[in-house]
Amino acid sequence: MAHALRGFALFIDKLNAALGRYLSGLVWAIAIVCAVVVVLRYVFLISFTWMQELYVWIHAVVFLTAASFAMLVNAHVRVDILYNKWSLKTRAIVEILGAVFFTLPWLVVLAFLTWPFVLDSWKILEGSSQPNGLPGVYLFRSLLLVFCALMILQCLAVIARGILALSGDKDAANTPPYALPTGDAAEAKN
Repeated sequence: MAHALRGFALFIDKLNAALGRYLSGLVWAIAIVCAVVVVLRYVFLISFTWMQELYVWIHAVVFLTAASFAMLVNAHVRVDILYNKWSLKTRAIVEILGAVFFTLPWLVVLAFLTWPFVLDSWKILEGSSQPNGLPGVYLFRSLLLVFCALMILQCLAVIARGILALSGDKDAANTPPYALPTGDAAEAKN
């Protein structure tokens, strides 16, 4: 069982790490497209709707598909007032309970509510509501389901690592979110 949990968590972590590395390059694309839009609009008095939509779409791609990477590296919003002072066992229990009772249900509800919205968009092959906007809005809307799937998988990986950490697995205990940051917090009891 421990081997299967470790393998699953490692696979999901590698998937989200690869996505995070790939998507980090798109941040530059957002900045470049946005800069071009501003220069064209304010210097040359030219505006392209599709170009304005493009940097919003790229930003959405990065945000929605890299959220699971943020969860992987423990870069999401967290209130660490107590967390860093807790023992490994307490942190693992809190992570598992938080995932099972808050994160996973929220993601399942979001996917359930999003599914008809995405399906309707695919049925009509929805395009931009703006003249000369980007086609393929149905692909864009599908990112909501991709977000849910990636986050659910990363949440399950966190649960798997929590179970491993509770069973004494040193590698799981030294992996985010269970590993304490270096510095003063490292002295907190394990």
